[in-house]
Amino acid sequence: MDWASEMSEISRCIKGVKTQAELEQMENAIFKIVEVQPLKKNVSSISAPQFALDISKLHKSLYRYTGGLDQFDGRDGLEAFEKGSRLNIRAEPGKFAKNVLHNIKSHASSYGSLDNKCLHPQKVCVEFSSPNIAKPFHVGHLRSTIIGNVIANMLKATGHSVQRINFVGDWGTQFGLLSLGLVRYANLDNLKTDPLLELFSIYVKINQDVKSECGKASEMTSQTYQEGLELFAKLENGDEAMKVLWKMVNDLSLAELDKMYQRLGVYFTHTMAESLCHKKTIAVLDCLKDAGLLQYDNNGVGYVQMDGEETIGRASVVKSDGSSLYLTRDVASALERQELFSLDRMHYVVDQGQRGHFIKLLHILQKLNVPWASKQIDDVHIRFGRVKGMSTRQGNVVFLRDVLDEARSRVIDSMKGRSTTRVTHSWEEIGDIIGVACIILQDLKHNRASDYTFSWERTLNMKADSGIFVQYCHARLCSMFSGCGISLTEEVDVQSIQNDVSIQNIILHMARYPDVFSLALINLEPHHIVQYLFKLCHLINTAYYSCPVKGQNIDVAQARLLVFECSRQVLANCMKILGLIPLERI
Repeated sequence: MDWASEMSEISRCIKGVKTQAELEQMENAIFKIVEVQPLKKNVSSISAPQFALDISKLHKSLYRYTGGLDQFDGRDGLEAFEKGSRLNIRAEPGKFAKNVLHNIKSHASSYGSLDNKCLHPQKVCVEFSSPNIAKPFHVGHLRSTIIGNVIANMLKATGHSVQRINFVGDWGTQFGLLSLGLVRYANLDNLKTDPLLELFSIYVKINQDVKSECGKASEMTSQTYQEGLELFAKLENGDEAMKVLWKMVNDLSLAELDKMYQRLGVYFTHTMAESLCHKKTIAVLDCLKDAGLLQYDNNGVGYVQMDGEETIGRASVVKSDGSSLYLTRDVASALERQELFSLDRMHYVVDQGQRGHFIKLLHILQKLNVPWASKQIDDVHIRFGRVKGMSTRQGNVVFLRDVLDEARSRVIDSMKGRSTTRVTHSWEEIGDIIGVACIILQDLKHNRASDYTFSWERTLNMKADSGIFVQYCHARLCSMFSGCGISLTEEVDVQSIQNDVSIQNIILHMARYPDVFSLALINLEPHHIVQYLFKLCHLINTAYYSCPVKGQNIDVAQARLLVFECSRQVLANCMKILGLIPLERI
């Protein structure tokens, strides 16, 4: 947010600041620590201070100026007072409102992100989604897809060069087992009509065979499992028949996955297959050997010694039969990306149950001198919790498409049951857009590291914090602009609405969006933007009824309309960064 005049006024009150260069330096220092105050219950936004500074941070900024801070004398309409550990600052409401609305109008779709533009753009890779072929797109991959998409959106919006990677799991022992299952259980008709469902059914059956054979003993004791290992080893050794089978399964799975990504509005700059890394694992093992890191146990399993092995175990990198492991392939992919993109940062958006894997991965990559691997684990492994209780009317969910179809169906039923619905066609398309918004916001509203219990009632709540609630708010604003019969002029008298409490609440809340965006970006926590978005919708709905545009004198009508137009812009900006499509008519 451009608070240039306010920062300049504060800087002039610093004792000892004399030259223009010192003034500009102080303005920059204060700009970095000033925050727009959040709305508070039972405190009027009209009389409340709009800004706050942490006094300890202010003192650090004043280290050269021992005289401290003079009293504000009301110049330029600024007032200040200390409260606890903070210095609260109040600007003249009319000027504050004009400044906020001007910034939103001038920045438009960049409002919020433009204030957070990085001075030194970095090369960043975000790996997210990363499903396995021939398996359902389960909730864990859904969370990774949704969270990773927002993180990539935020980084790109602030000027970083972002690679969006989908690292598809198309390799490993599970494919050997699936190949065996295709021989035992495949139904060719089902493979044609619903390939992913049939492949999953086969995968379940072959794993049931393994379980029935080994009981409570290790799966290695199962004859079926051993046959699966042999088939995967044949694939790794280049067996032509196995390669043809692998390609068929891969193509079928990727085609189905692409349909899901299109519905979710998610895209990738690169889809990288785990299978392409297996050939490079030999080079990885050579690197580890040359670095003196590779060791073998009595069973011929290759591993890298870890600190704290008693809690996370050693880092195994090659099986006794010479087959590669996922960790080795992950090391190979990390080295390849570093070579391709010269990365400054790498983020893996993966559930928190995989923390041990990433501790091992970073340990190995640090030993191999990959620059970003020296960062803290929480800066690399962007972890998230689990979802409980997600099911459809038919029972426990298997595929993401079942969840999206269910959401679309329920949204359409809800719209058709409302007398105010303006949709007369494209029910499926609009229902799908709203349904996806419901699923995304239900997921992102929580701290990403927290587990949460899914609820259809909360997900589709028309009157509270949900995707359908947000979409209706945006569509209502669009309807207001087209039906109010008033056009905005270049000059709008914002003084005419200075006593509209509901309108002033919106203005103060909109002023906070750059700070909220910054908080979400620094912590890679999308839920900050989601909670801000819900609050904005509630404030808009309140003002919609208490501060009408129609029937008012022209100054008041135009000023209110300007605030509603700016709120629609901020609302749309939030939605787009979260991966949603704002609807103009519902």
